[in-house]
Amino acid sequence: MSRIGRPQGPDGERRSRREPEDLVVAGAGGVVFNATGAVLVLRHVNGSWVFPKGHIEAGENALEAALREVEEEAGVVAHCDDASASWTTTYRNPRGERRRITWFRMRADAREPLLREELFPDGAFVEPDEALTRLTFTEDRLLLRRLLRGDEPDATAPPEAPA
Repeated sequence: MSRIGRPQGPDGERRSRREPEDLVVAGAGGVVFNATGAVLVLRHVNGSWVFPKGHIEAGENALEAALREVEEEAGVVAHCDDASASWTTTYRNPRGERRRITWFRMRADAREPLLREELFPDGAFVEPDEALTRLTFTEDRLLLRRLLRGDEPDATAPPEAPA
Protein backbone atom coordinates (compact mmCIF):
# COMPACT_ATOMS: atom_id res chain seq x y z
CA MET A 1 0.00 0.00 0.00
CA SER A 2 1.11 3.52 -0.60
CA ARG A 3 1.12 6.07 2.17
CA ILE A 4 -2.26 7.43 1.12
CA GLY A 5 -3.91 4.03 1.29
CA ARG A 6 -4.10 3.23 -2.42
CA PRO A 7 -3.00 -0.20 -3.57
CA GLN A 8 0.27 -0.29 -5.46
CA GLY A 9 1.09 -2.36 -8.50
CA PRO A 10 4.26 -4.43 -8.83
CA ASP A 11 6.01 -1.40 -10.34
CA GLY A 12 5.21 0.73 -7.25
CA GLU A 13 2.68 2.83 -9.17
CA ARG A 14 -0.40 3.87 -7.26
CA ARG A 15 -3.50 2.08 -8.46
CA SER A 16 -7.15 2.87 -8.15
CA ARG A 17 -9.00 0.75 -5.61
CA ARG A 18 -11.15 -0.40 -8.50
CA GLU A 19 -8.91 -2.31 -10.87
CA PRO A 20 -10.06 -2.83 -14.48
CA GLU A 21 -10.85 -6.50 -13.78
CA ASP A 22 -13.42 -5.32 -11.22
CA LEU A 23 -15.36 -3.30 -13.79
CA VAL A 24 -18.56 -4.79 -15.16
CA VAL A 25 -19.67 -4.07 -18.73
CA ALA A 26 -23.45 -3.77 -18.99
CA GLY A 27 -25.36 -5.33 -21.84
CA ALA A 28 -28.89 -6.27 -22.77
CA GLY A 29 -30.60 -9.00 -24.74
CA GLY A 30 -33.81 -10.73 -25.58
CA VAL A 31 -35.19 -14.21 -25.14
CA VAL A 32 -37.57 -14.16 -28.09
CA PHE A 33 -40.51 -16.52 -28.48
CA ASN A 34 -42.65 -16.72 -31.61
CA ALA A 35 -46.38 -17.50 -31.90
CA THR A 36 -45.76 -21.27 -31.77
CA GLY A 37 -43.70 -21.00 -28.57
CA ALA A 38 -40.37 -21.61 -30.30
CA VAL A 39 -37.40 -19.62 -28.99
CA LEU A 40 -34.78 -17.77 -31.03
CA VAL A 41 -31.17 -18.98 -30.78
CA LEU A 42 -28.16 -17.83 -32.79
CA ARG A 43 -24.89 -19.56 -33.60
CA HIS A 44 -21.86 -17.31 -33.21
CA VAL A 45 -18.94 -17.77 -35.63
CA ASN A 46 -16.99 -19.36 -32.76
CA GLY A 47 -19.61 -22.16 -32.70
CA SER A 48 -21.43 -21.16 -29.51
CA TRP A 49 -25.24 -20.99 -29.48
CA VAL A 50 -26.63 -17.93 -27.69
CA PHE A 51 -29.52 -15.52 -27.39
CA PRO A 52 -29.16 -12.14 -29.14
CA LYS A 53 -27.52 -9.54 -26.90
CA GLY A 54 -25.05 -6.69 -26.95
CA HIS A 55 -23.77 -3.47 -25.45
CA ILE A 56 -26.04 -0.68 -24.27
CA GLU A 57 -25.23 2.40 -26.33
CA ALA A 58 -25.18 5.96 -25.00
CA GLY A 59 -28.70 7.29 -24.60
CA GLU A 60 -30.34 3.83 -24.60
CA ASN A 61 -31.95 2.03 -21.74
CA ALA A 62 -31.58 -1.72 -21.42
CA LEU A 63 -34.86 -2.53 -23.18
CA GLU A 64 -34.08 -0.28 -26.14
CA ALA A 65 -30.66 -1.92 -26.47
CA ALA A 66 -32.15 -5.41 -26.25
CA LEU A 67 -34.73 -4.71 -28.96
CA ARG A 68 -32.06 -3.16 -31.19
CA GLU A 69 -29.68 -6.09 -30.71
CA VAL A 70 -32.40 -8.63 -31.57
CA GLU A 71 -33.15 -6.77 -34.79
CA GLU A 72 -29.47 -6.24 -35.70
CA GLU A 73 -28.27 -9.77 -34.95
CA ALA A 74 -31.32 -11.79 -35.99
CA GLY A 75 -33.27 -9.51 -38.32
CA VAL A 76 -36.30 -10.02 -36.10
CA VAL A 77 -38.59 -7.21 -34.94
CA ALA A 78 -39.53 -8.17 -31.41
CA HIS A 79 -41.86 -6.72 -28.80
CA CYS A 80 -41.71 -6.80 -25.03
CA ASP A 81 -45.10 -7.07 -23.34
CA ASP A 82 -43.76 -6.27 -19.85
CA ALA A 83 -40.95 -3.74 -20.01
CA SER A 84 -40.82 -3.62 -16.21
CA ALA A 85 -39.72 -7.27 -15.91
CA SER A 86 -36.11 -8.28 -16.53
CA TRP A 87 -33.72 -11.08 -15.63
CA THR A 88 -29.97 -10.80 -15.16
CA THR A 89 -27.00 -13.02 -15.94
CA THR A 90 -23.32 -12.39 -15.28
CA TYR A 91 -20.24 -13.96 -16.80
CA ARG A 92 -16.66 -13.27 -17.87
CA ASN A 93 -16.14 -13.14 -21.64
CA PRO A 94 -13.09 -14.59 -23.45
CA ARG A 95 -11.33 -11.19 -23.21
CA GLY A 96 -11.66 -11.39 -19.42
CA GLU A 97 -14.30 -8.66 -19.15
CA ARG A 98 -16.98 -9.13 -16.55
CA ARG A 99 -20.40 -8.74 -18.20
CA ARG A 100 -23.83 -8.20 -16.66
CA ILE A 101 -26.67 -8.76 -19.14
CA THR A 102 -30.21 -7.56 -18.54
CA TRP A 103 -32.65 -9.85 -20.36
CA PHE A 104 -36.21 -9.26 -21.47
CA ARG A 105 -38.82 -11.81 -22.48
CA MET A 106 -39.95 -10.89 -25.99
CA ARG A 107 -42.30 -12.06 -28.67
CA ALA A 108 -42.07 -11.90 -32.44
CA ASP A 109 -44.26 -12.85 -35.38
CA ALA A 110 -41.26 -14.20 -37.31
CA ARG A 111 -40.83 -17.91 -38.00
CA GLU A 112 -37.19 -17.61 -39.09
CA PRO A 113 -34.44 -15.11 -38.39
CA LEU A 114 -33.09 -12.94 -41.21
CA LEU A 115 -29.39 -13.15 -40.41
CA ARG A 116 -27.39 -10.09 -41.49
CA GLU A 117 -24.23 -10.14 -39.38
CA GLU A 118 -21.14 -12.19 -40.16
CA LEU A 119 -20.80 -12.91 -36.43
CA PHE A 120 -24.01 -14.96 -36.57
CA PRO A 121 -24.04 -17.22 -39.64
CA ASP A 122 -26.82 -19.48 -38.34
CA GLY A 123 -29.90 -19.20 -36.19
CA ALA A 124 -33.41 -20.50 -35.82
CA PHE A 125 -36.57 -20.52 -33.79
CA VAL A 126 -36.52 -23.93 -32.10
CA GLU A 127 -38.65 -25.69 -29.52
CA PRO A 128 -37.55 -24.82 -25.97
CA ASP A 129 -36.28 -28.36 -25.29
CA GLU A 130 -34.07 -28.16 -28.37
CA ALA A 131 -32.87 -24.69 -27.35
CA LEU A 132 -31.83 -26.12 -23.99
CA THR A 133 -29.61 -28.65 -25.77
CA ARG A 134 -28.21 -26.14 -28.29
CA LEU A 135 -27.40 -23.29 -25.91
CA THR A 136 -23.69 -23.38 -25.12
CA PHE A 137 -23.56 -21.52 -21.82
CA THR A 138 -25.01 -22.67 -18.51
CA GLU A 139 -26.20 -19.12 -17.74
CA ASP A 140 -28.33 -19.09 -20.90
CA ARG A 141 -29.84 -22.51 -20.18
CA LEU A 142 -30.68 -21.47 -16.60
CA LEU A 143 -32.24 -18.24 -17.89
CA LEU A 144 -34.43 -20.12 -20.36
CA ARG A 145 -35.52 -22.57 -17.66
CA ARG A 146 -36.46 -19.66 -15.40
CA LEU A 147 -38.58 -18.10 -18.13
CA LEU A 148 -40.26 -21.40 -19.00
CA ARG A 149 -41.13 -22.00 -15.33
CA GLY A 150 -42.51 -18.49 -14.99
CA ASP A 151 -40.01 -17.50 -12.30
CA GLU A 152 -40.25 -13.98 -10.96
CA PRO A 153 -38.06 -11.43 -12.72
CA ASP A 154 -34.91 -10.10 -11.05
CA ALA A 155 -36.06 -6.50 -11.54
CA THR A 156 -39.48 -4.93 -11.79
CA ALA A 157 -38.50 -1.54 -13.17
CA PRO A 158 -36.62 -0.81 -16.38
CA PRO A 159 -33.00 0.22 -15.86
CA GLU A 160 -32.20 3.84 -16.66
CA ALA A 161 -30.21 4.79 -19.72
CA PRO A 162 -26.49 5.02 -19.01
CA ALA A 163 -25.01 8.48 -18.48
